[in-house]
Amino acid sequence: MLATVGSLGDLHPFIALGRALRERGVDVVLASAAEYRDKVQASGIAFHPLRPSFEEMQRDLRLDRAQLTRLVMNDSAFLFRKLIVPYVSVAFEDMMRVTSDADLVITSSLAFGARLAAEKRGLACIALVLQPMMFLSAYDPPVIPNAEWLSALLRSLGPAPAGLALSVLKAASKILFRPLQALRAGIGLPPAAADPLFDGQFTAAGAIGMYSPLLGAVQPDYPRPTSIVGFAPFDSEDGLASRLDPELTAFLERGAAPLVFTLGSTVVNSPGDFYRQSLAAARACAARAVLIVGEEAVDDYARFGSSDVLICAYAPHSLVLPRAAAVVHHGGIGTLAQALRAGRPQLIVPHFADQLDNAARAARLGVARVLPPRRYTAASAGRELGILLRVTGYLARAREVGDSLAAEDGAAQAARVVLDRLEPLGRK
Repeated sequence: MLATVGSLGDLHPFIALGRALRERGVDVVLASAAEYRDKVQASGIAFHPLRPSFEEMQRDLRLDRAQLTRLVMNDSAFLFRKLIVPYVSVAFEDMMRVTSDADLVITSSLAFGARLAAEKRGLACIALVLQPMMFLSAYDPPVIPNAEWLSALLRSLGPAPAGLALSVLKAASKILFRPLQALRAGIGLPPAAADPLFDGQFTAAGAIGMYSPLLGAVQPDYPRPTSIVGFAPFDSEDGLASRLDPELTAFLERGAAPLVFTLGSTVVNSPGDFYRQSLAAARACAARAVLIVGEEAVDDYARFGSSDVLICAYAPHSLVLPRAAAVVHHGGIGTLAQALRAGRPQLIVPHFADQLDNAARAARLGVARVLPPRRYTAASAGRELGILLRVTGYLARAREVGDSLAAEDGAAQAARVVLDRLEPLGRK
């Protein structure tokens, strides 16, 4: 049983793992938001809805997708107080219905209801961790949103002071999850001492880090056992084979490699002035450009298209990014994985949550430069892109990292780990 909560960056690795497990003879069911049903089923995996759906959240809060996105980006507590915690009880009910004959449950970091169902049924539960930040390691401290200065200080001080500071952060985060203690009592589970978001996602079955070891290795304070298996690429709009739109293919083939600007599947709902500034930055660099603006905005931006600028709603990152001169994106882990695999220099504009830490790790790899959203203008982006395009070390390092990631198959590696966990259950 696979259960994931979040954006396409959270869904796609689970689809990749589900397909790898099916190839090895494992029966797989993937539970996620109802809007993902068609994509999951088209990919060949059985689907079970896991509340809330995006439509349900928008209806309950009387907000559209853009308004929800802005609130999440501007207030990290809003995500938990309004979009996660209030729905854990119904998610638990959904998972209890579908886990009656399960042998093993694999969850994303925000799938609290799925973990509660696994605990209630006494099932082994593996945490599938998609970005290094979620391990919150004192030996490899992440960049903490709104406290970037503290993160830099902790990295310089060593694990003991970092561990103390991170323990305070974990204790503070428990306040957001107080309703879960009442829920635990109501379903007959004992109180949990660990914070639900970080340590609470780990059980005796351990964790799988489904990202490249280049972003972070297993640390002494990670749960045991933990395997870092590499990225698990899956990139499709409809769950079928990825393909480029003919218009985009023709654009790519008739000129120099363009700059590609993308904000993934979440930030794209509330891009602010990102795309207009990006268009001006591309012109300042005398570069062609592809702007991936999302279905809702493609008509609004269509008038900016020209012989040197292509506006599109969606494009498979795995196919378009390798043909870019450089990639400008928000730092979501799914987009970062594709940009790293593409072997292209990157300008990362991280907005919230793990994006800041992901961006910092890409910069430390030598493949990216980072520009905060508040400083993202045509002039500043143009300067940063000029450096990325002129300094050959960025491209050389990006190609080196891309070659390394091309040898990774995180889905196959994770499937092997899962099969090893199933063996003691007599199910291998």
